[in-house]
Amino acid sequence: MVKALIVLVLGIVLLGGASFGGWFVYQKYFTPHPEEPKKVEPPPKPPTAFVRLPPLVVPMIGPSRVEQFVTVVVAVEVILEQQPMVQANQPRLTDAFLTALYGGVADKSILNGALVNIPAVKAKLKEAAVKVVGKDAVYDVLVQAVTQRNL
Repeated sequence: MVKALIVLVLGIVLLGGASFGGWFVYQKYFTPHPEEPKKVEPPPKPPTAFVRLPPLVVPMIGPSRVEQFVTVVVAVEVILEQQPMVQANQPRLTDAFLTALYGGVADKSILNGALVNIPAVKAKLKEAAVKVVGKDAVYDVLVQAVTQRNL
């Protein structure tokens, strides 16, 4: 009786192991597996350089007087081959940046209440830089510091 029980348990264990092994082999070799999509790597970033500009100071004019001064320190990230051309156009870039900042202060597009909206400033400055030196020269505009001084 004990031998029959041992043989029965051993047979059930063998059948269970065989069925598990069969299921594993079936899943691995006979079921279609969706192939993982290949990762598309972005193109390499071209070599760039930075052109620093002097600090830009813009007054914020209230209803009757100047309420505060905003100073923005900017560096323009340019394609390395275009760096001499951009450096030669620094006065034009400074003028375009000041024009963009004055326009943003006037229409309040770069302000959140009395605070400066830095992403809006960055977008305006990049747009101005592209107009002056071209989109093939400007990679990005980095706003390094913004200070506001109330009067």
